[in-house]
Amino acid sequence: MLNTVKMDLYRMAKTKSFYVILLVFIAMTVISTVLCKSEFDDPEIQQDNYETTVQTEDGGTMNAGISVILPTKPGEKVTVYDMFYANVKGKEVALFLVIFIVIFSAADFKCGYIKNIGGQTRKRFYLILSKAVSVIIYTVLLFAVFILAQAVCNQVILGYLRWGPAEDFLPYLGVQMMLHIALALFIMAITIIILNNVISMALAICLCLDLMAVLYTAVDHGAEMLGVEGFQMMEYTITGKIAMLPMVMGTSDIRTSLVIAAAFIVGSLAVCGAVFQKRDIN
Repeated sequence: MLNTVKMDLYRMAKTKSFYVILLVFIAMTVISTVLCKSEFDDPEIQQDNYETTVQTEDGGTMNAGISVILPTKPGEKVTVYDMFYANVKGKEVALFLVIFIVIFSAADFKCGYIKNIGGQTRKRFYLILSKAVSVIIYTVLLFAVFILAQAVCNQVILGYLRWGPAEDFLPYLGVQMMLHIALALFIMAITIIILNNVISMALAICLCLDLMAVLYTAVDHGAEMLGVEGFQMMEYTITGKIAMLPMVMGTSDIRTSLVIAAAFIVGSLAVCGAVFQKRDIN
């Protein structure tokens, strides 16, 4: 198992897309900071952005696409936490994450790695666990790169560095990291089960852009017709929780998010492992 993990990590480190996606992600962080600064310099725009953020958190509404809206109150300093929240809530981080996960998860099926190693492994499920470990490490690395790049951008572009309240930032960071790990493992499972890069990539991007909202709305209407009032499918999805998690979380927010993340992690690994165990890879 340990050797399999080492091999997956080695393959990941040798993949060109690993570095290309990280570089593009850093570039997007710089561009996002520049655009947010231009908006923050306009009091009217920033007031509208702040009011939109408050209304979104109170009403639980979501917009299709990627919207990076700065939550800072007009007149206050923009913190790393503010920028982190805006980009994570807008699912910009999730988009870059799932793109790499699809590429990485399908790569070994194309190069023949699975065919060569599959018959030598005592239990095929170990291969899924090994890949899951690599996916988790990449997710943590992406978050670390983002926070470091954002701190540098705040210092260079904004001219100062404020981290924000640690008592809010650290719990939010931890919960969002778990949600993104769950999303990454879910996309990994879909990619391995479908074995089609185009379909997997399209589905992953649609999830990050909230283009599945039409399906969620149909489920909500169906639940309402069955007598279940106030049901919102979005609240029980990974991308929904990523977008709807408030900056100042309550105990219920943390508990619900972690339960949903755990359910998706266990479910993704279980289903993917079962399918892979029965699949002919020779």
